[in-house]
Amino acid sequence: MYKDVLYKFKDGDNFFCLMGETDKSPTAMYNLYRCSQVSFPGEKILEDANKFTHNFLQHCLSNNQSLDKWLIAKDIPGEIQYALEVPWCASLPRVEARSYLEQYGGANDIWIGKTLHRMPDISNNVYLEAAKLDYNKCQSQHQFEWTIIQEWFTQCNFQHFGISKKELLEDYFLGATSIFEVERSRERLAWAKSLIMCKMITSYFTQEKPTTSTKNSNETRQMLLNNLLKFLHQLSEETYETLGKDIHLQLHSAWGTWLMCVGEEKTACQIEAELLVRTINLCGGHMVDDEIISSTDYKNISKVTNKVCFKLQNRKVSGCINCKENHNESSNEVELEMKEVVKLVLDNSSCGINKDMKNTFLAVAKSFYYIAHVTEELLNFHISKVLFEPLEYDS
Repeated sequence: MYKDVLYKFKDGDNFFCLMGETDKSPTAMYNLYRCSQVSFPGEKILEDANKFTHNFLQHCLSNNQSLDKWLIAKDIPGEIQYALEVPWCASLPRVEARSYLEQYGGANDIWIGKTLHRMPDISNNVYLEAAKLDYNKCQSQHQFEWTIIQEWFTQCNFQHFGISKKELLEDYFLGATSIFEVERSRERLAWAKSLIMCKMITSYFTQEKPTTSTKNSNETRQMLLNNLLKFLHQLSEETYETLGKDIHLQLHSAWGTWLMCVGEEKTACQIEAELLVRTINLCGGHMVDDEIISSTDYKNISKVTNKVCFKLQNRKVSGCINCKENHNESSNEVELEMKEVVKLVLDNSSCGINKDMKNTFLAVAKSFYYIAHVTEELLNFHISKVLFEPLEYDS
């Protein structure tokens, strides 16, 4: 296996780049750290590499020893800090891209060997400017969509269900930073709106129990049903207009199954992740075979994704993501289950599901992990960077 090559660079508990070196390269250890995070269950060598490099990089930052003997780069400490602050399972595509674009030095990066030299195929100002143009183009589209989704939020009167504009922004951010391409607006908006719809419905059923006024309850229920039906109709109509595929029955089936769990007082949150994945995949045209949901591969990946997302959601709600009580045991369970999701998505043996569908499962799982992992301060910082602050071009 490819990972077995790492044993050649392991000496006891230590990892090295060159045999006998006494001064390890921070960038080499940083790259090994990133590699070690994309692992499947039971890959001991990657677990060892992750533990060693994490401690090594933390020591580098704490002792201001992040400069590299092989490379002069714009912001090596910044790259290391982001990797330690946001692990791969919590690193959402547009957040990571924004961070790297501010750290990438372009043609100014210099490699050190027997002489100083540049690598124009790797460090290139044209790449940098093109990436900034693409980033700002996507951001402009996202800002346009943010205006649209705020109007939808007001029209549907979601405040009546106790949902705030801030929650709307956070949910749209998750969709936009995970599915960022300009042409994938429908999937992105389906992601954000589905999250808000789930909150609206669960809020209603939570509030209905102590409500004594039948009139108010009936009015609220009618508002809920109207919002949901309009939402599903809009998704179906837009998907048909764009892809020529009628997903009306499939959408209603998916949401009907989830609603039954809510109505029967089962834990609907336990299957919310799969509902989100299924809605996004239907809108993206990825679910070409209706029978796929009955396949063993689909059931396996749905089960483990629902399980890990439910645990992550509970940890965020309870506020114990960073607390020490029972943290090690629950963290180990989540880490193992996230590795299982990664394996099911990246391993080609799950051939019964197409790549796009599997990638949606991973994107959703990572978004739940991100929300459970980051602080409120860091979340607000990322939202500002990704959605509202354009990248500046070099003069």
